[in-house]
Amino acid sequence: MLIFAIILAVYVTAKKLTAHYYESEQEEKIWTFQRWGLYERSYFKTPIPIGIILPFLLSILTFGYVKWFAVTESAVKPTEARAVKRHDIYSFSEMTEWHLALISASGVASVLVLAPIAYLFNFPELARASVYFATFNLLPLGKLDGSRIFFGSLTLWLILVAVCLIALGYALFLV
Repeated sequence: MLIFAIILAVYVTAKKLTAHYYESEQEEKIWTFQRWGLYERSYFKTPIPIGIILPFLLSILTFGYVKWFAVTESAVKPTEARAVKRHDIYSFSEMTEWHLALISASGVASVLVLAPIAYLFNFPELARASVYFATFNLLPLGKLDGSRIFFGSLTLWLILVAVCLIALGYALFLV
């Protein structure tokens, strides 16, 4: 639990700092699942906290071998200061997909930077868990960061996936 708390603190702090740089507010909450079909009426009345249920379910089904780490989703809103400021030749207040991708990518990148630092200070479990966390958050599912990065910048998503796959191979086979 301490390892997960450290990873989550680094992850959320990096995203909040990047959101502050882009004059916006970033909020993390538990990943929820509400829509189950294609029709407008295909919604559950209350959202299901899939970010809590899925880790336990996956651990039980795989006898603890696979741990699910993607448990949060984020919401980004521009601040009033963003509406007042002028960016380049355009004045706008909405967040673009590129900005959302950069904010989400900062969290994933910070956790990827945490991995070699933890490994150098002889914390291999923290290093391995941070690589797993970054990899799971890059999946383009629902409101996870992977979907925000994927739709904001496919190139950035591919670069982060390549780095995660290299780190994942290292974490699985060499550590």
